[in-house]
Amino acid sequence: MLNMVTRLLRAKPNTTCGDCAAREKYTLLNAAVDTLRGEYATDAVREERMAVCKSCEYLALGSNCKLCGCFVHLKTRYAAASCDINRW
Repeated sequence: MLNMVTRLLRAKPNTTCGDCAAREKYTLLNAAVDTLRGEYATDAVREERMAVCKSCEYLALGSNCKLCGCFVHLKTRYAAASCDINRW
């Protein structure tokens, strides 16, 4: 019984979003650092970036990039951030 429970609880690879957690480049830590620096993109830049992301085939569930794993609504807010496939 214990072996069965152990197998069920063992971590399984994420197959639904490109294993985001293991590959996320723009993390919450990056967002925190950029927030402390106060280096925000302008509203116009943020809206343009979000429009690009919303039309991208790699956007998952309206909030995450399947390629880099970022939360696009966070990443688009910061001036130093960029798209991993150079779309913005």
